[in-house]
Amino acid sequence: MLTEEPLLLTLDYPGYRKEARITDLGLADHGVRSVELLRRPLPRAATGPAYAARLLAGRPAGDGPVAAVAAYCASAPLAFEVAAALAGPDGPSLIVLFDAEGTTADAVAASYREALAQLGVDAGEDEVRARVDPSLLASAPDRLVADLVDGLEREAAAALRGMGGSAEEAADGAARLAGTYADWLSHLVAAHHCVTSAWTGRVVHVMSAEARPGAFCHAAGERQEVRVDCDRAELLRRPQARAALLGAVREGVR
Repeated sequence: MLTEEPLLLTLDYPGYRKEARITDLGLADHGVRSVELLRRPLPRAATGPAYAARLLAGRPAGDGPVAAVAAYCASAPLAFEVAAALAGPDGPSLIVLFDAEGTTADAVAASYREALAQLGVDAGEDEVRARVDPSLLASAPDRLVADLVDGLEREAAAALRGMGGSAEEAADGAARLAGTYADWLSHLVAAHHCVTSAWTGRVVHVMSAEARPGAFCHAAGERQEVRVDCDRAELLRRPQARAALLGAVREGVR
């Protein structure tokens, strides 16, 4: 067990999923305090720096220096922006990633297609690619998010009306669905617009047996990869994953 209680900021997108969460590592039982930054209401920002700034603005005051930033899956790019925003004497020099993945234009398109499919809308690949305009993603991400969310809300309202709901019920339900998707889409697009090429600190990447090599590119002054022989869903329940994080934090606070 650690003799001190270093502080870990975590990025693990909320909501139901079958995969274990960073909280399942039980870090508090091993002398590490953790604060989850991705808490509702989530930021509606479409660039990494702006998203990170809003996350940190909601951080509890007076929680002390940060030993490390940890992130799971698609939140990985945001860990670099959070760590960069905290640069300084009390800032972290360690980032710990779990099955990290970068966010591409294809990933944004796949997310939009899945959201439409949940409404019973079978959008073709060409149609989705036309809506997820790569030029807007690159130059006007806020506008792209707004356009996609508006389009999804219209589709949801039409689907709900088709199920027999009143116009008012359809509008209310569509607004709720669109809001949930806006949270996720903002997260994805902000992650796409993160700078991960300037980090000079240490990065420890803990990967399941299912992790794809090269799924996430980043800079690091020192890099370590830890493979855990398990599937993706179990990674954050495995003692080896916890040991990798604790060992990295222990080295950093000596």
